[in-house]
Amino acid sequence: MQALATETQEIDTQNWVLTALLPWVYWTQQTDKTRKPHLKARYQQATSDAYDQLMADAMTLKLDDTQRQYWVHWCQWMCAKYQRTSSAVEGRNGYLSQRHQANRGFSAQSLKVLTIIHNFDLKRPDGTTAAQRLFGHPFPDLFEWILSTINELPMPRRSSKAHQTNPLHVELFPA
Repeated sequence: MQALATETQEIDTQNWVLTALLPWVYWTQQTDKTRKPHLKARYQQATSDAYDQLMADAMTLKLDDTQRQYWVHWCQWMCAKYQRTSSAVEGRNGYLSQRHQANRGFSAQSLKVLTIIHNFDLKRPDGTTAAQRLFGHPFPDLFEWILSTINELPMPRRSSKAHQTNPLHVELFPA
């Protein structure tokens, strides 16, 4: 949005670029990049739909060829810089990928625990958790809930080996 605002102050042109031209250029590039046949077919359909929307927009016909070509090149430049959100950087999968690198894998129980932490404890800047946003009501604080469910902790087990003194360590002088 900021890059577009530096190119033009005309709201009609900005809206045309964002809603008509940019989707067509983006899907065209994605279609060219992909090698998977099932994705290529879907991307081609999205490209076709975006092209129909582009041609149906009155602004497309208003601009001359030079202006249209300028905006196509600008959109290609923007799309080349744009990275689709990857699971490696965002959300639960991003969180797990960072944890996975540090710990070299997870057990099934660890994944369950991390999912609970993600859904009920990690908060956005507005203070809501994923579970609150999904279900529409607040949940108790996860840490407080866990503390309320834990009984008294058991005593540590005693070693089966008798305590042996080290013959090499002798205190000659009491402290």
